[in-house]
Amino acid sequence: MKRLCVVPLFLFTTLGCGSAGQRFLGLYAVTGTAHYSIQELGNPSSQVSDTFRVSEGTTADLVLTDSAGRCFLLADIEGEVARLERGTSCTWSDNGITFTLTLTHGTVSLSGESGRFDMAGTVTATARGKMYPGSFFQNATLTRVGE
Repeated sequence: MKRLCVVPLFLFTTLGCGSAGQRFLGLYAVTGTAHYSIQELGNPSSQVSDTFRVSEGTTADLVLTDSAGRCFLLADIEGEVARLERGTSCTWSDNGITFTLTLTHGTVSLSGESGRFDMAGTVTATARGKMYPGSFFQNATLTRVGE
């Protein structure tokens, strides 16, 4: 009977739901810069200022969602870093243009109550029925602001 109790606890911890995964859970202020390179639209940069909730996932260890519900990013914990899953995305509209970011890689790392939230991938801008492909990367910090 003792052996059966130890195995599930071990599995629970290694899947990221135990102490390693718990330390990421919470509400974070995210600030930084996103850089874009979009065909025919140029190479703009923009300030990132948002709030993200990190919660426990079902198909991945963690789910990161922004305050407006535009981003739904999945991440798996590898040691002290949460690696964002390739293919997860964010979509929003600004000045009549719809932007869709699709991740190729990204990480979230913590040191105490703050850390890094860096990601990169492809971007598609859609305006007046035409799609403009490109790429993006974001370098940002995050600071815990709540549970």
